[in-house]
Amino acid sequence: MEKWKQLGREYIINNKWVKLAKDKVLLPNGHSMDDFYVFEKKNVSIIVAMDEDNNVLIKKEYRYPVDEFLYELPGGVIEDGSALDTAKRELLEETGYESDDWTKLLSGYDYPTKDTNMVNIFLARNIRKVSSQKLEESEDIEFKLVPFEEAIDMCISNKIKVNGTIAGLLLAEKCIAK
Repeated sequence: MEKWKQLGREYIINNKWVKLAKDKVLLPNGHSMDDFYVFEKKNVSIIVAMDEDNNVLIKKEYRYPVDEFLYELPGGVIEDGSALDTAKRELLEETGYESDDWTKLLSGYDYPTKDTNMVNIFLARNIRKVSSQKLEESEDIEFKLVPFEEAIDMCISNKIKVNGTIAGLLLAEKCIAK
């Protein structure tokens, strides 16, 4: 197998939120493509946050692009600092909870066909409520503690539809079963 070769790049969108590039590429078979689009998105951290009774924090938030209220794990974009720093900050901001017991479950790609961002998933155990939510202007988040097995059932029944959340919960299930 050989890599593709980039022959040119033009940014269609280039701002603080997203970069959309139109690349010209040479394929290993000798053919070229003049319009291969790449989204350069920021990396994210997602948190499977569990209390001492194996309840997990699940949030409900409206997602405009798909026009649905979705069940998800807390998380957010890595702006400054490490993936773990972001996980700790986002858990506190979105839910008011924190933890001293963190395990990294995964660093992987969400949609590497067109996107560049890395998804980092962490397990935070023995969470405790320490403050109120500190939400951004665009956030309106409800959250609740759900028994872990119920959260897994929500994945299986398609009540949870967000791939990072599904992956996080299923990875956590394997981790806590040990």
